[in-house]
Amino acid sequence: MSNNEGTNKKSGYRLEYATSARAKCKGPKPCSGSSIAKGELRVGFVVDFRGNTSYSWRHWGCTTAKVISNMKSQIASADELDGFDDLKDEDKDRLRKAWEEGKVADEDIPETARKAPREEAEEDEEKPKNPAI
Repeated sequence: MSNNEGTNKKSGYRLEYATSARAKCKGPKPCSGSSIAKGELRVGFVVDFRGNTSYSWRHWGCTTAKVISNMKSQIASADELDGFDDLKDEDKDRLRKAWEEGKVADEDIPETARKAPREEAEEDEEKPKNPAI
């Protein structure tokens, strides 16, 4: 978690580099539950659990088009996201590009979020119904 939590939040989102490898990705499957490596760019969503504010994290590459759309509905530009000013220039450029295009670039999606070709084929096949026993 960041040291400035709860101060000057413009939205319920935060961008930062993971301070350890303890956080697990809360993005879509198959990445959900995988570790976010120390130093990796991540996006946090403010969650309130019994009055305690915390973040739910996901890899930057696991940020969906819907999440970006939700961000855009709350703030005018990527530059206004909490933590943006602390990012490296190349990451700022990646964020601005994703903001414009409405989705994260393919090369930013982590391997843990990519389905194996076999898994995709299995999902496409109709699953047989279990007979009543």
